[in-house]
Amino acid sequence: MSGPHPTISAWERDEEEGHYTAEMHGWNLTVSWTPNDGVVRGFFRWSAEVGERKTEDEERFEEMQLAMAAAEAYAATTSPEEEEEEAPKSEGEDGGPDDDDDANDEDADDGDEEDK
Repeated sequence: MSGPHPTISAWERDEEEGHYTAEMHGWNLTVSWTPNDGVVRGFFRWSAEVGERKTEDEERFEEMQLAMAAAEAYAATTSPEEEEEEAPKSEGEDGGPDDDDDANDEDADDGDEEDK
């Protein structure tokens, strides 16, 4: 095998599902096999999950070890904490930076008028 090498000892085979899983850098990684369907040759593909977020790689790998190495590289270079912190801020900010500013109560009252 040429190319990057995965940390084989970190991966465990799921006997029921047949895929491989590992936990690295806060990510739950999975490498799964998609069998040959008569038209498309079988391939491996990886995914990474943290909380409710899931990232799936579109690249198809002929070798399982290359898919594992790619998943590990993703986990090593993408921080799950940063991405988890950013998502709630962008979804949860109703009033922007003025939400925490008690001195600007008039602006806060403007938003309350809609609720009356």
